[in-house]
Amino acid sequence: MAKTDSTNNKVVSKPKQVKAEPTDKKHFVNPTETWWGKALVWIIIFGMVGLIVLTFVLSIVLGNA
Repeated sequence: MAKTDSTNNKVVSKPKQVKAEPTDKKHFVNPTETWWGKALVWIIIFGMVGLIVLTFVLSIVLGNA
């Protein structure tokens, strides 16, 4: 009878290598490409024009013009 090999035949798995996957980082997006960006731009424009008109009207009414 032949002697059986009593060594450990366990399979040792290597640690998994973490591949450097390219991350999908969002870079700068033009604010006018989104609905909230468009709304914000219009609010700023109307606010500036409104302040100019309001200042003009107040200066006429108060007699500073």
